[in-house]
Amino acid sequence: MNYAEILKKTWNIIWKHKILWLFGLLAGSAISGGQGLSYRFTSQGRFGQRWQNGQDFPPMFERISAFFRSVPPYAWALIAGIALIAGLLISFIAFFLREYGLAGVIKSSALAENSQSGPLKFGDIHRALKPYYWRLILLRLLIVCAGALLAGLLAIPIVIFIIGTLGIGLCCLLPLFILLIPVGWGARVLVHNASIALVDENLDVMESISRAWEVTTQNLGPLLVLHIILGVIRFVATLLMSIPMVAAALPLIFAMRASAAGWPIAAGLISGLLWLVLLPLALIVFGALNAFDLSARAFAFRELKDKARVLPVGSQALPTEETK
Repeated sequence: MNYAEILKKTWNIIWKHKILWLFGLLAGSAISGGQGLSYRFTSQGRFGQRWQNGQDFPPMFERISAFFRSVPPYAWALIAGIALIAGLLISFIAFFLREYGLAGVIKSSALAENSQSGPLKFGDIHRALKPYYWRLILLRLLIVCAGALLAGLLAIPIVIFIIGTLGIGLCCLLPLFILLIPVGWGARVLVHNASIALVDENLDVMESISRAWEVTTQNLGPLLVLHIILGVIRFVATLLMSIPMVAAALPLIFAMRASAAGWPIAAGLISGLLWLVLLPLALIVFGALNAFDLSARAFAFRELKDKARVLPVGSQALPTEETK
């Protein structure tokens, strides 16, 4: 596999068709200054001594504390229930948006590869991915359920073994945990390939898993190398993006050590405004990274799939759907 060619091709396509960044952003929907703060709220701080003695307690904190004490327990239970329902609803919506973005990136990368016209439009991608969307949802649900079942089956004997050995067995299981890292990489590659096979070849759920297993097991080495390369690219890009985010927090961090009481508030406003300015940039980078990652995996899968169809001389080709 020509990794440099795949990465170059991926970059050229996502740069030309920037609508992929939006679908990449949707597909992503599966970051101190503590010493200065702790000084101000401990008994060694000048404010901390007064608050500990009940003197000069800020009126704002008094009102907040009185409010929390006045709320009855059943109200807290109601708030917790509402928060739980809201969290589940947000997770539910994010799940469907994530699969929509995933299908959009896979399908649009194929459309862009075969397109000689201008940049793709959202409506064209939406119409192209509609036939595969609900099958992709079923595939993801099947993978989630199978993963949860497998994790439960593995966790039970491991927990029993650790308890039975009074924790000593945890040291013995350390090599197993290290071994699970490349196994997890391989499983993630397989899941990505199943999604790509479903969309690219218009397969049902079980056929896409079978097809992904076939291509992945025959090309596990190159796919894992690509997985590591994409992981390094994501790590470096995230690290570079975190630099301005950390720099935006510096005014607040330095102000926490200042003696004047008004400095932390002013610095907090400055840091908050800087974060608001940087937030759109972070979302754009996040969407572009996801689009680049998923598109590169799709191009690699298509290349390896096409190579697998080219059999050596003297071998008998198996019948395919096109030749039946």
